[in-house]
Amino acid sequence: MKKVMVIAAILAGSVLNAAAYFDGGAAVTTGPDDYRGTRLNLVLGSGNVALEPSMAMYTSDLLDHTYRTYGLRGAWEADLYTIGAEAGATPKVSDYANKYAGGDITISLTPGEGGKSRLAGPGSRNTTRGGTGMTRLDVGAGMRQTMHEYTGGGLHDKTDQTQYSLFAGAKILMINLSASWTGYNYGTRKIVPVINPVPGHNFVYAAAPKASVNARVDIPGTPVVTPFVAYTGTKYIDSTDDSHAYLFGAYIDLSMIVANVAYQIFDRDPARVSFITVGAGIKF
Repeated sequence: MKKVMVIAAILAGSVLNAAAYFDGGAAVTTGPDDYRGTRLNLVLGSGNVALEPSMAMYTSDLLDHTYRTYGLRGAWEADLYTIGAEAGATPKVSDYANKYAGGDITISLTPGEGGKSRLAGPGSRNTTRGGTGMTRLDVGAGMRQTMHEYTGGGLHDKTDQTQYSLFAGAKILMINLSASWTGYNYGTRKIVPVINPVPGHNFVYAAAPKASVNARVDIPGTPVVTPFVAYTGTKYIDSTDDSHAYLFGAYIDLSMIVANVAYQIFDRDPARVSFITVGAGIKF
């Protein structure tokens, strides 16, 4: 893992030296049972190349430890398409660890001008950017392979997970619409994944999802403030009750500085809990 991070740092430095753009941010999520999640991410770009290192930390009374996930995504971003590849890992804590690798492709059917940042998928970066035309449509697909491992008590149990997704985003006048569907297959499954983020959730928890859908609407109706709402529905294997997550928030875009706040309700019988996320970033 140390070798991967050293290589990532060298690549990040080389890209930053000739960077045409920089986009970095941090977000903190708090919730029940002393849940706290922190995510740090950077986008370093030069020409058609973008490098995206990230780090996330999760802890709560239920997790009982602090888990850290390190990731790196590289992308080739042309006006009409984006092709990306990613890899990452959660180093072992309390006998649990995971590692993953994947890829994605996004095609802009109506790109407009300056549209290298997409409206959906890994290249969307959660902003309203993505072309200057009055209408725009981006579609794409992605796949990720994750190996979850548990090595406690003399055991070495593994859960092999394949995650595949379809996504689309549309800009219609001043409204941005995006949606995604994610399916999961499991090969050898002996443990429930401890760190297993679901697209659309601002938090993580131990679960083995079967499929999830996410839909989001951004309404940049004012020059600075953009409100958004989103819904995520998730089905789980082993007859676990379905969950429903409702997200409400807004972000302020001051050209170089972005700040956001979000409130998410997570509903799964018999409990309903909520999470608050606050973040900020800088871009140039």
